[in-house]
Amino acid sequence: MRVALALALLATPAAAAAELRCGWYVNPTPANHWLTDADGTWILGLQGGPFADGFLDLPEGSLPTEWVAVNGYYGYGCACIEGDFAPPDQVLIVRRMDPLPLARCEADPALPSMGG
Repeated sequence: MRVALALALLATPAAAAAELRCGWYVNPTPANHWLTDADGTWILGLQGGPFADGFLDLPEGSLPTEWVAVNGYYGYGCACIEGDFAPPDQVLIVRRMDPLPLARCEADPALPSMGG
């Protein structure tokens, strides 16, 4: 019994913890969304796949207002997301998303350059 319980616990993924992550919010093409911060890229949703709980229900004004269009309307901005993140790259729940000025991400040496 103890061995079975130990094996079950080892097979269970680590619980996600509520966090606040800030970085580049990227929406390069329809239904593809992610956040790149100092720790890597976190997937909010991919075309044809599931989206993080709460992401599609964000209130108006949550998405970045300073926006760099690189593919028609699609492109990137700067934002913070409060939610549950599961390494290596998944956003499980989005509780809040706050837009930030582009200058905030551009000035952060821990973030990759978006070019231009």
